[in-house]
Amino acid sequence: MSSTFIYPPPVDGKPFRLNMGLRSLEPQFWLEPGADLLAQIPERIDLAARKSEIVYQELPGYQGAVTELINRVIENLKQFHDRDYSFTSNTVTHIPTNTVVSLNSSDVLLQIASIIGEDLVVLSREDNEWKIVAGAVIFPSRWRLSEKIGKGMDTVHAPVPGYEVALAPYMTATFDKIGADRPVWRKNWSLHSTEDLHQPTSIHQQVSPEDYWWRTERQTLTRSSEGDFLYFTIRNRAEPLAWIKEDATSALEFSKTLESLSPETIAYKSLQHDHQAIIEYLRN
Repeated sequence: MSSTFIYPPPVDGKPFRLNMGLRSLEPQFWLEPGADLLAQIPERIDLAARKSEIVYQELPGYQGAVTELINRVIENLKQFHDRDYSFTSNTVTHIPTNTVVSLNSSDVLLQIASIIGEDLVVLSREDNEWKIVAGAVIFPSRWRLSEKIGKGMDTVHAPVPGYEVALAPYMTATFDKIGADRPVWRKNWSLHSTEDLHQPTSIHQQVSPEDYWWRTERQTLTRSSEGDFLYFTIRNRAEPLAWIKEDATSALEFSKTLESLSPETIAYKSLQHDHQAIIEYLRN
């Protein structure tokens, strides 16, 4: 395929199955570069400035965990991404956009998230579950951080069809096993009618199937070195679904996976109106 997905649609023809799918992660791949950041980061900077109440939440009492996350991000940028960033003792500069953020700002988590590709979330293990206690989620996919802050994973994922059976019994135990030296990653996908990455609520336009977008979330989980905290990152992309049509076999196999979606999952992914049309488009 001349137009290549970073994380392509599944093309094994297997039915859709909800699973965690965690894989080991090397430090150099924790933060992802990419040509798409040239457009993403200016948008992230703008959203952080204009819509901070939507994209940023931080409960009191977790500054130590937030500071460790910020320090880890900076060290990773210095080690693996130094061509795009410069540093002083109090600032980080994103060189391509000439954007300087202060490490002394009260919302430093949001400021750092605005100049990298990843959204940043802090989870704390409390009351026998992992809860969201801080986050800068600039590119949410149809959810609001303000509605999730302070809540545990089961509550956060309650709207996901099949979660209660497929993942809820294992979520806390799986997260508990993530060690400070054993970060992991997974991927998630959806189909959107627009390429908008900032969607605290669903944005839907009437478009033809060939104009749909393949949205991926590359998620990572890293354990803190001190305390019971996990650092969750989300790297979002939107790529034209039409790319898959460059390989007829891939398009056909992905259509089989789409066809296997339950009515509940179709509704959850906001595909009620176009689900069958997209399947027919992929097959013709």
